[in-house]
Amino acid sequence: MFVKKIGATFALSFAFAIAVTHSAQASTITVVPSEVQSQIQASINNSHVGDTISFQAGTYNLSHLRLQSGRSYIGATNGQTIVHGTGGYALMDFYGSGLTVQHIIFDGGGLYLGGAISGAMVEYNTFRNISFGPSGKTEFGNWTSTVGVFIDYSVSNSDISYNTFQNLSSQVLSQYTDESLGVSGIFGYGFSNTTLNYNTFDTVNEGIKIFFDHADGKNVHINNNTFTNVHRMAIELQGGSVSKPLTPWRSSFGISAAMVGSNAIVHDNIVDDQLNCVGSGCWVGIALEAWGNATQVYNNTLRGYWGWGVAVGTSSNARVYNNTICGPAMRFVIDEPHPVTGELFSSNTTSTALYCSR
Repeated sequence: MFVKKIGATFALSFAFAIAVTHSAQASTITVVPSEVQSQIQASINNSHVGDTISFQAGTYNLSHLRLQSGRSYIGATNGQTIVHGTGGYALMDFYGSGLTVQHIIFDGGGLYLGGAISGAMVEYNTFRNISFGPSGKTEFGNWTSTVGVFIDYSVSNSDISYNTFQNLSSQVLSQYTDESLGVSGIFGYGFSNTTLNYNTFDTVNEGIKIFFDHADGKNVHINNNTFTNVHRMAIELQGGSVSKPLTPWRSSFGISAAMVGSNAIVHDNIVDDQLNCVGSGCWVGIALEAWGNATQVYNNTLRGYWGWGVAVGTSSNARVYNNTICGPAMRFVIDEPHPVTGELFSSNTTSTALYCSR
């Protein structure tokens, strides 16, 4: 462990001020791959609020490394900092307020955020090669370990952006059954005043799955994320429970905004499925599902082999307008078999073409 103090030098006449402020100055504490986890944990435990824990380039074998509040945990930008696990457990755990995690490659395990989290900045990291379980039919006993970033209760005033999620739960990605609803890149509960922007998901079961199950859920921005090779849903926003689908094709949704609450807006998304369903009697699921009171769905492009374009579930006064929707066998805008009142569908452009754009 190496400690570097960051601070300025002042004239002697300010010696008393120096003595007072110097103790509060932030330090950079450097850890290296040759250190075992107990040494790294001791460095974190002995650090102070405002300090930076700098992980030098190399590979670290970790399991539930406990991060302390008010610190920054930064990987190498010249070379790669890889924290590695063998599956079935998180590599880093955090509880509390004030966290920055950047430039770290999580390989074989993810980041667990427990309790009421606030002020968490999880940015510019990679989460990769996280397994579903010992096999495609047997999930790890701790199912939260199958997630890249898991929030177990709530998160506020935080940012989860510019991260990459690669090859998550590969054992279930080719199956025609949905073995678990949990395995995702980002999975969590109780989001408010939080952004999830410019993340990239490639070869995952689900990209983002959020349960808005707290009364103060508001001001959540999910923008400009990229999804490739998604098995189940790219973005799933839920206000309650979801039943298991019969096959991954029927349950392959582009965006599922099945939320309780009011004034949700789903707009300016492109939801594209150019791969048809295979197998006797199967069909592709829903491009965009929307629930809630006064939900607005507009300026979206929904195209391809989806069975349903926009499906409105339990809702009142939903507005679906100015969308471009096309598909050779698509039911463009429909009501799901749930209570629906006062909906308005207007100015949507539809066609049977496989490809369309606004």
